[in-house]
Amino acid sequence: MSDFKLGIVRLGRVAGKTKYTLIDEQDIPLVENYAFEARMEVDADGNGAKIFAYAFDIGKGRWAGRPLHELCLIKTELNLEQSLYWLAIQQVPADPVEEQYLELSRTRYYNANGELVEEEECSCTYYECHYPPCSLIERRLREFNICGRCQVARYCGSQCQQRDWPAHKKQCRERKRVLALESEPER
Repeated sequence: MSDFKLGIVRLGRVAGKTKYTLIDEQDIPLVENYAFEARMEVDADGNGAKIFAYAFDIGKGRWAGRPLHELCLIKTELNLEQSLYWLAIQQVPADPVEEQYLELSRTRYYNANGELVEEEECSCTYYECHYPPCSLIERRLREFNICGRCQVARYCGSQCQQRDWPAHKKQCRERKRVLALESEPER
């Protein structure tokens, strides 16, 4: 196993987490000709969602995207891949933008009048548990628990939230409460 080499590809954010994928040494040249992203596909029957790595031929554009596993030469056994994945991901430095500017990395929604719509009013996103080794995705919208302090991190249960706290507390910032200012009556 000492000759076993892998590449780590950052796919981007989806389901509330930055996603990565591992590729075998012989597949590393794909990085020269392809752009990568994580995509979430929601099951039409209401059975939750799954996240896939997609690759786009740089010369052809986004319309030529296809699942990364279709391009890779050798598929590794899932148990081996999972254990190697977490060993490798632990070595990846944290994303400084995500860590220091958490508020900037949040998706904001605007209505037709250009007014900011609060996330609670427009919750149409399935989230993955924030604890890195856990890959559970909500089966129903707003199913997961949310961090009471920052109101951003979502967890499938209290056990994952407790396990993630040592890492999450470094970036957890108490969310400022927006007070509705009473407008004075027009006279």
